[in-house]
Amino acid sequence: MSKPILAIIGSGWGGFTLAQKVSLAKYSIVVISPIRTIQYTPLLASAACGLFNFRLAEEPVRRKRRHEVQYYKATAETIDFDKRVIRCKAAAWIEGEGGGGSGEKPHESSNTFEVKYDKVCIAPGCDIQDFGTPGAREHALFLRTTNDARLIQQRVLEMVDAASLPGVSASRQREILSIRIVGGGAVGIEAAAELWDLWFEELRFLCPHLDSDGDGNKLTITIHDVAPQILSTFDSSLSEYAAQSLRGKHVELKTSSHIERVEAGAIVTREDGRLPAGLLIWATGNKASSLVETLRSVKKPEEGLPRILTDRYLRVLRADGRGPIEGAYALGDAADVEGESLPALAEVAMQKSEYLTGVLNAADDEAALVRPFAYKQRALLAYLGRRDGVIGGRQDWTGVSAWVAWRSGSLAWTRSWRRRFMIMISWLFVWFGGRDIARP
Repeated sequence: MSKPILAIIGSGWGGFTLAQKVSLAKYSIVVISPIRTIQYTPLLASAACGLFNFRLAEEPVRRKRRHEVQYYKATAETIDFDKRVIRCKAAAWIEGEGGGGSGEKPHESSNTFEVKYDKVCIAPGCDIQDFGTPGAREHALFLRTTNDARLIQQRVLEMVDAASLPGVSASRQREILSIRIVGGGAVGIEAAAELWDLWFEELRFLCPHLDSDGDGNKLTITIHDVAPQILSTFDSSLSEYAAQSLRGKHVELKTSSHIERVEAGAIVTREDGRLPAGLLIWATGNKASSLVETLRSVKKPEEGLPRILTDRYLRVLRADGRGPIEGAYALGDAADVEGESLPALAEVAMQKSEYLTGVLNAADDEAALVRPFAYKQRALLAYLGRRDGVIGGRQDWTGVSAWVAWRSGSLAWTRSWRRRFMIMISWLFVWFGGRDIARP
């Protein structure tokens, strides 16, 4: 007797956890995602700044001990809930003729295909929100994947190389060494903090000619946010503490800043006009994935970010109000529980996936639904640089203790003891011998 097919759309915090924990004795699991790994997003800024290898900030879906799990490198484009079929577009590429100058083209076996399922979990995550800002996608760097982290590290090193060339004036050096981060949430703040540590604790000693002069620091870090304060999800006292801490490190905060367009090497804001940007990191909010927008038959909130609405058992609700769709679940950033407004955080996705794993692994799925999902708020953490941080939750922490908790939390995000051990070893090497990209 064949096992029912569980199709999982997405390999993020929710989808990956399901793929690794749902019983293979009970289901044949198929994972559909354009990314073959889970991206440990809280670790990406640290990887970009050389605290450990990029590979430690991700984990592959394919595992030897769970080789029965099938993975398709593809994007789910539509779902037919009545026929229980997912239409997919391949995202796998091979070397071949054509494809422009890159010499690449889609795998010729099939560009589109269908996957049949008995149960489906929709967890595609969200897309990058650029608010339609002209030039943002062409000229900004993001921090969503390990490849993004690689690009940021390469850009930092290229900035140093370009500013070190003979004949480059001090004013031009300042333009080249201008780092701008769009987004004052935890991702943007931690990117600024890690870049500050990289420069002011290591790189500037290797490049004294690029250090400060009579006119101040040549390398500058500026955070732009349209909101009136940074870390708006934290308590106002912690937000103010973070602002003071960053200003003490000469990180400039431009709140209520409206970016009108992005150009090569610059941004243009409504308040300040054209500003140089040797490195621009775009770390703003989320945008609904294309899959969520195509699902006309599912319920979505009338206002705000379009997300799939589920009941308290994470079952996808019909748009016509006739209850949940049989065999369809949703979680992660792309979904929310009706009547609530849960944040698009990794912690929410992980708690949902743990709950749904218990439901799917139960001998009787319907019996498992007696206990509805309930989100338990965890502490919010943010790193501020120079062993300083803030933690908001049942007890607010600041300073070194918050930094220690944040570093410990970095290890907790990984799903394997092997990676935790390797990250700790990397930290020890950095502590004693410096980062590989800035060896003393």
